[in-house]
Amino acid sequence: MSVKKLKTKNTRTKKRAKKTRSKLKQAALDVFSEKSFDAATVEEITEKADVGKGTLYQHFEDKEQIVITLIHEAIEHLIVRIRSFKKQPKSLEKMLEHLFNAHYEFYMNAKEEFLLLFQGKLSLKFQSENPDEFKESYLRYLTEIESQISSYLSSKIKSVKVRQLACAVAGFIFGYFSFSMISMNANEIEISIKPLRKVYVKSLRTFLER
Repeated sequence: MSVKKLKTKNTRTKKRAKKTRSKLKQAALDVFSEKSFDAATVEEITEKADVGKGTLYQHFEDKEQIVITLIHEAIEHLIVRIRSFKKQPKSLEKMLEHLFNAHYEFYMNAKEEFLLLFQGKLSLKFQSENPDEFKESYLRYLTEIESQISSYLSSKIKSVKVRQLACAVAGFIFGYFSFSMISMNANEIEISIKPLRKVYVKSLRTFLER
């Protein structure tokens, strides 16, 4: 076989492998959102992706590795939204509003990933055999929030306070939307956003001044 034909074959093989891996990740995301990743099975994922179990194990060691991969990618997608500004916020309050809006857009446009991140927090504490791999992505997320808010804060504020504020931002937003997903429809959530955003900014500002 010529070098050119070999390169073409390798390229096609890589493309097929990439496509199969994407199918498996999407199938896993669908199954996890339907019944949680603790309850989901490898068989359900491969059936959804229409591939054999052996194919899955060519791409991932086990179900947990798929979860870790999806959580890492979801965090990266959320960070992209956090970093997307129409214009740089001019105050801490405006930055807090921006963070709220970025999470809201992520929630509305990537509900499966949002739900996965919420599930991941619980698994990190109670289920995972490899908690450090889960922690890495979540800590990256918290560090990103800290980075966004730090320039608006006094240098006298201790780093632990900044981390607490980042946790408060994440906790407030994820807590609200995870429960609203259960109890409200899209229109009700939309109506609640404006007053909720004001409460969120005021509460975090008060927390910072304590």
